[in-house]
Amino acid sequence: MLVLALTTATAVLCLLVAAALNPQVPAMRFWALGLTMIVAGALLQSAREYLPLWISAVALTQGYLVLWWGARCYRERALPPHLLRYQLLFLLAQGLAFFVLRDSLRFSILTHSAVVVVISLLMARELVLTPGRQRTLTIAWCVIWGLHAALYLRRFVLYSIDPVYIQATTFEQAEPVEVLNYLEGIVFIYAFSMLCIMFLLRRLQEELKQQASHDSLTNLLNRRAFDQAAQQQLAANSREGVAAALLLLDLDHFKRINDTWGHQAGDRVLASFARLLEAQLREQDLACRFGGEEFLLLVSNVDDAQLEALTQRLRTQWQSTDIGVGENRSGATVSIGYTLIAAGEHAPLHALVERADQALYRAKENGRNRVEAWDPVLSAS
Repeated sequence: MLVLALTTATAVLCLLVAAALNPQVPAMRFWALGLTMIVAGALLQSAREYLPLWISAVALTQGYLVLWWGARCYRERALPPHLLRYQLLFLLAQGLAFFVLRDSLRFSILTHSAVVVVISLLMARELVLTPGRQRTLTIAWCVIWGLHAALYLRRFVLYSIDPVYIQATTFEQAEPVEVLNYLEGIVFIYAFSMLCIMFLLRRLQEELKQQASHDSLTNLLNRRAFDQAAQQQLAANSREGVAAALLLLDLDHFKRINDTWGHQAGDRVLASFARLLEAQLREQDLACRFGGEEFLLLVSNVDDAQLEALTQRLRTQWQSTDIGVGENRSGATVSIGYTLIAAGEHAPLHALVERADQALYRAKENGRNRVEAWDPVLSAS
């Protein structure tokens, strides 16, 4: 048990350092805290000649629960709701049960083993449900937690039906199963700690990729990422014979907002409009902040009626949006210019942007807060 505690302490130290250096990944704090509690429980269990066994049992099971909170946090990219409340309720219920039956070694082992089995299965489930999971890491995670669950399930069964373990009153009397669990615990802790670091690196890589491809204010694609994605989407549309449209949207009188209420107010307006755009996106659609108060939107597999409905919906919804700036909080408008892309058309992206820009110019010239389509006849003249 002492070896297990020292092994866990080393792993915890590494995770604590990683968590301190990377506060943007809160799951690391839970995993480090959970292993810290397991260390405390193991140390308390090694001192069972001087301390009641139920105290160490509570610490160990609480540690596993915190590990699960960490996995949920990693999957949801946010702190789980009502975490502290559930943790305290579980602590009270578990602590009371262990205290009432504190003289039963078998009860403590059965309860602890059952908790470990359930938490192990939940840990595997959380990662399987994580969006964008990496296959190799997912398999490794499920394997170590599956083996961990299997050994503790074996322990639970032995203490349930085997007369030798049913009658055991000390860990020494159950040495065969306990030694195997201790050895597995050492391997498990090292493997779990390494996987936590790998998941941290994976999340940091995702954040770097997000920062490189998205506008930090609006969280929409930046121009470089949009150009790459749009060219791929246009090529796919051309191969499949799918019609599309490119929209250029410009927030009317945006400079007035910046000049009157400040750039922070302008940033809030841009972020609010970006959320409106995202709410209208389908899986195949692409949106980006083109520059300043201009936005690009590439929509695929649309006809004239759908496009008209989309552009008018964007215009009217933005006009009725409370932008939270000044006394007239819902007076913002947007002008939209768009160009249709016929099925099979091979026009380059820069040409499509130019066409949408010409349509947007007409929308501005004709009074703003309106939608205009690119007209090849007008453009030629």
